[in-house]
Amino acid sequence: MMNNNNRRESLMRKIQMYAFTAHECALYLDCHPDNQQALNKHARAIKSMKEAVEQYEGLYGPLTKESAGGGDYWNWVKGKWPWQNQED
Repeated sequence: MMNNNNRRESLMRKIQMYAFTAHECALYLDCHPDNQQALNKHARAIKSMKEAVEQYEGLYGPLTKESAGGGDYWNWVKGKWPWQNQED
């Protein structure tokens, strides 16, 4: 079974992978705006990234200030930052 730190790191890597894919597709689409395959790949990457971010934030808290808040307190500073060692 995957421990909490490994799961957190795995989710973060998924987010980074999907963000990279979406960014690369967007760059390609700048020169080939009618390429349906690239448009589809970009849309899938964005959808997958949003799902992974939602899953991450549900378990570990917000990744961006835009997703912080909601509720009766400001949760942006709750807990450790994603890049901090979680074992400390």
